[in-house]
Amino acid sequence: MPEFFSFFVILLTAVLFSQLFGRMHVPWVVALILGGITIGPFGLDLFQPDDTISFLAQIGLVFLMFMAGLETRLSDIVGVRSKILTLALLNGLIPASVGITIALYFGYTWPTALLLGIIFMSSAIALLIPSFQSLGIIRSAFGKLIIGATILIDAISLLLLSVFLQIQAGAPVGGIVLFYPFLAVVLAGLAWIIPRVRRSFGEYAEEHDLFEKELRFTLLILIGLVVFFEFVGLHAIIAGFFAGLILARSVESRITKAKLHALSYGIFIPIFFVVIGGTVDLSVFADTKGALAIITTVVIGLIIAKLGSGLLAGRLLGYKLGESAFIGASSLPQLSTSLAVAFLGFGAGLLDQTLLTAIVALAITTSLTAPFLVNLLARFVAGQQVAIHDIEAREAEAAQKKVDPPTSDT
Repeated sequence: MPEFFSFFVILLTAVLFSQLFGRMHVPWVVALILGGITIGPFGLDLFQPDDTISFLAQIGLVFLMFMAGLETRLSDIVGVRSKILTLALLNGLIPASVGITIALYFGYTWPTALLLGIIFMSSAIALLIPSFQSLGIIRSAFGKLIIGATILIDAISLLLLSVFLQIQAGAPVGGIVLFYPFLAVVLAGLAWIIPRVRRSFGEYAEEHDLFEKELRFTLLILIGLVVFFEFVGLHAIIAGFFAGLILARSVESRITKAKLHALSYGIFIPIFFVVIGGTVDLSVFADTKGALAIITTVVIGLIIAKLGSGLLAGRLLGYKLGESAFIGASSLPQLSTSLAVAFLGFGAGLLDQTLLTAIVALAITTSLTAPFLVNLLARFVAGQQVAIHDIEAREAEAAQKKVDPPTSDT
């Protein structure tokens, strides 16, 4: 088989399925995943996720999180940081507690229960970024709240996973305690120095940047952070989002952003979603006998925990019922992180075939239903955001009248 055949088939599937299902108002991400299931090794077997294809998919995942970070300014998040902490606390602890309880109820050990709790904490917000962009809420305060809280939860879950695996491997507790404060200091230093280094290269004239120097420097920072994070043993998706946050203040060029968007959503991100679909083996449900209760409990338990904790947090933060339900639905999808942790736990002997199957079922169910729920609930969010904007505009106008009272003609 020619080396470029798999690459061609994946891009062709991304184009055809997004066009076909787009006419049926199926979310773009869902269309790509379904396309991957159809042409993957467990479907028509038109491509195999070899090392090259898997690497391209990893690049797509990093670009997806990078673009999310690029659209999120830290100065905007500061205004809702207390809300982010509240949402992250409830939307992280409640699902984690449910996951631990389910594992212990079915007789699994504490290490297995803790691993399932970590899986329940995470959310594949990357899956919904395209929906957020198409709905126009990714740069709103409400969108930043959801993305910021979910990224915070994912970062915490991945850090907990890192600590958990180090403890399981017998690493000394003292070394672990010292490592993470050191890492925080290093990241703070990078956040300070990278924008300054970038500015030292000077401003490039957009129409004369024939060799794309600005674009190449941006990609250099992105890949450099990914390499650094992988070197210290942390997940690359954190590096992608962190790089986007750092460069959000310095990448002001509209043309450069358009080039990054075209490179990401035109090539690498579609590859990621199609390959994810290609890794799904629907026959896995037939391989596990007598475990229907565990699989069903895991799937339903996570859905209730995520929707319930998001709804509770939203109401406590003062959002209306529709917006609160939108928050819960946004934290629902489980995909790449959950599957990666599940297969890692399976290889380490912490998860058995039943729990592995349950996580696969969870990833399929939530990744297909979450975009539908988000789009279904979007009209409540859009209406409320318009109302909030009108209220803020009226309040600003009233405040301005108090500062500048009308003058008399006499």
